[in-house]
Amino acid sequence: MVKRRLLDAYGRADALIITDPYFWPYATHYRALASVIAYHVCDDYAAYPYVRLDQENDLVRHADLLFPVSRRLAEVLRARYGLGDSRFHIIPNGIPDSWLPAEPPTGLPPTPSPRPALPADLVPADFRPLIGIIGVIGSRVDLLPIVAAHDALPHLRWLFVGPVRRQVSGLAHLQRSPRCRFLGAMPYSELQAFFATLDSAVLPLTAGDINPCSSPVRFFSQLPTGQPILYTGTCAQIAETPHLAYHCDDGQALTATLERLAATGFQDGRAGERYRFAMGCTWQKRAAAMAQALEAALDARPRTPAAS
Repeated sequence: MVKRRLLDAYGRADALIITDPYFWPYATHYRALASVIAYHVCDDYAAYPYVRLDQENDLVRHADLLFPVSRRLAEVLRARYGLGDSRFHIIPNGIPDSWLPAEPPTGLPPTPSPRPALPADLVPADFRPLIGIIGVIGSRVDLLPIVAAHDALPHLRWLFVGPVRRQVSGLAHLQRSPRCRFLGAMPYSELQAFFATLDSAVLPLTAGDINPCSSPVRFFSQLPTGQPILYTGTCAQIAETPHLAYHCDDGQALTATLERLAATGFQDGRAGERYRFAMGCTWQKRAAAMAQALEAALDARPRTPAAS
């Protein structure tokens, strides 16, 4: 019955990409209708209470290709399910190519900040230097290092863009501060202006949950315009490029790094390097890498009759 419904809904196809372990039955029942089954793995679903790992186990065993978003996530899946290397293709997260500036960022004078301003009703023009935390505030975020840096560096201003999903420690303290602005959720299509206006960005990650295996979109989104990026906690993918972001073990390290960057007007000499790296991280290039792997897998086996 499932096979008949799939055939009615999708017809025959050269390949099927599954994007969530919830759809594990498709990997087994669509096999007769598609030559290649692929699994795009966005997270370590062991951290999700609604996911049964025995179902993901069935999914990965039927998949010809696996597209995890990070190298560390691939290592976790290999160990968990006893998989070989040949089916894995790392496809990290990325950014729209329209977010790339036409020209690489150049060295900017320390003051006044020449970065593009936001509407005054959101953030006053003199609310500088501006440190940004862009993304969801929830269980994967640790705000205590932010609190330490906020209290120790009174000359800095802080911008938070994103929904608050959980009242994490330190949040109420920051919300009461006149040196902080919380703008709430914004449409993804409008976020580029917020990334671009910052003097520096902080990714206040925890050391646990899915952060070690993650591919943070907020990291890639901050790269194109070159500002210094600092992060706490553990993220193996960001750690692979230590020249692009500063790792801060705790609030003291975060404070010291921000203080050092502020003394240079947040010009650390790495803006062009971040821009060049971002050029290889567009969604279009991620899609091209995925398509290339799919084409290679299809070329290696006979096509399904009447494939479309």
